[in-house]
Amino acid sequence: MTNFDKEDLILRSFEPIVDNESKVLILGTMPGAESLRQQQYYAHPRNLFWSFIYGIFGEKIESDYNKKVAFLKEKNIALWDVYKSCRRKGSLDSNISDEVPNDVAGLLNTHPDIKYVFCNGGTSEEHLIKHILPNIEREIFYMRLPSTSPANASISAEQKMHMWFAIRHTLENRIRYKSVARTELGDVVILSDDSFVTDIFLPGSEPQYGNFAVFSGNKVSERARIQIEEYFKGNIRAFDIPFEVQGTPFEKKVYKALLNVPYGTTITYQELAEMAGNRNAARAVGQALRKNRLPLIIPCHRVTGSGGRNIGFMGVRGNPLQNTLLALESS
Repeated sequence: MTNFDKEDLILRSFEPIVDNESKVLILGTMPGAESLRQQQYYAHPRNLFWSFIYGIFGEKIESDYNKKVAFLKEKNIALWDVYKSCRRKGSLDSNISDEVPNDVAGLLNTHPDIKYVFCNGGTSEEHLIKHILPNIEREIFYMRLPSTSPANASISAEQKMHMWFAIRHTLENRIRYKSVARTELGDVVILSDDSFVTDIFLPGSEPQYGNFAVFSGNKVSERARIQIEEYFKGNIRAFDIPFEVQGTPFEKKVYKALLNVPYGTTITYQELAEMAGNRNAARAVGQALRKNRLPLIIPCHRVTGSGGRNIGFMGVRGNPLQNTLLALESS
């Protein structure tokens, strides 16, 4: 039997598991010694890969390797490694030398439905960034997941599994793209889908991602980032950002009315209630503003109490951020 732990042996990886229905690619580094012995991806009994792949879909692991491969294809998941061959003593990525890469860029270019890549650990991510993405002819989004290797004990299996759910979220099109605007007041986090900005989190608020896979920014979120940074510099007074007004019918009336409040001006809760069609609904207006997912774009900071009093912003009574934003606009 071949000793795949020998340092002087040239190791060769496997062919990719992929077909024309594949939507995501999971990218490893190089099969470990046990995988090479069995000629199967992730054959080490302590590697969590197959446990996670079946677990995120609520299924039990099948023992037959051919059924595992079929399961990947059924779920539109492609699988490959970044290296075609290398030398390595043991199974640790840190021991790899004389590596020859697989043509992952070529695979992605010939499978246009694969738009998302998940890196199983840091080594594959580093290779993807340096050697694969520069050779891709289209936009690819990627995410680093914690390695399923038994050598990676930095976080618990439960925490890893939670992060691997991003694959299922992506396949179910529960996807957000994240950009971060750097401002003097702190970071403003922007989330978008393929078409619209969906959420903005101002400094002091905790971003909520829900059951979404969150990738780095796309053209929509980056467009918003640039404009928000320019707004905080005082260079622009209005946004040209694609968004959808979300909420109940009444909340939508409130938000649409608020869009007509000009830069540098304020309006009271009662006045906004009248604009939304119910002058007696000032309290309901306040509740709607607390649920506003697009502050700045839908400028809830321009709503004050009578006499211009700051009685609440982002659900925080007397929030100084509102005064800062109004001062920025008044200048």
